[in-house]
Amino acid sequence: YFDDELSEEEVDFISRTYHVHTSFSCSHSTVSWWPRPQAWAALGLNVGFWSSQCESWFQSCLDNI
Repeated sequence: YFDDELSEEEVDFISRTYHVHTSFSCSHSTVSWWPRPQAWAALGLNVGFWSSQCESWFQSCLDNI
């Protein structure tokens, strides 16, 4: 048996996702250091390989940490 997809827990771990409690009626916000798969797809950088544009984006984000 092979699993071709990451579990939600694995995605959370890789993207460094965490939940922040907000002051509005015990709700929380989900934030991450790196984009989750849906956000990565929306960036327009998911071209099937690691391009120079991907590397530039990554280095820019890394510099801001």
